[in-house]
Amino acid sequence: MDTFLQTLDFSLYRAVVFSPHPSWLNSVMLYVTNPQNFFLAVAVAAVFLWTRFGKKGRFLLLCAALSIAITDPLASRVLKAIFQRERPCHLVHAPHLLAGCSDSWSFPSSHAVNIFSEATVVAIIYPKAAPWAYTFALMVGVSRVYIGVHYPFDVLGGAIIGTVVGMAIVRGAGCLPMFREIL
Repeated sequence: MDTFLQTLDFSLYRAVVFSPHPSWLNSVMLYVTNPQNFFLAVAVAAVFLWTRFGKKGRFLLLCAALSIAITDPLASRVLKAIFQRERPCHLVHAPHLLAGCSDSWSFPSSHAVNIFSEATVVAIIYPKAAPWAYTFALMVGVSRVYIGVHYPFDVLGGAIIGTVVGMAIVRGAGCLPMFREIL
């Protein structure tokens, strides 16, 4: 990465991590960053989409499942191994490190890749939900920097990758005969 961009990324990281953190915001960010906190809501939404929204709801669910099946290993196993960027929490003693520091590489943020891919799937299939989907994705991305485990450009890169993958999945899946048969 260019020295200017590295300096900017590190400066933005320090500005977020070393700024005052109110305890209520710490709680919100820790909650938002943990995907396990949304299991019940996702399960209820999946049943609702499957039963009440017909083919469009089933198409969204299938694309969302395909999205995670592609983005999670892509980010966690392939891209992180290629870029091998050290996490900031291993390099800087952050006073507000709110979660454990993973031993995996930092770029791209898997959380950002996954959630932005999901938000894109939702936004394309249900455009009226786009503001909510992208707002939540942005909150998850910001939480990764806020809790001290990613640089901002890890999240930005993850958001771009996830958005592109989400677009490709919806566009590609709409053309696949197996999806038409299931729907």
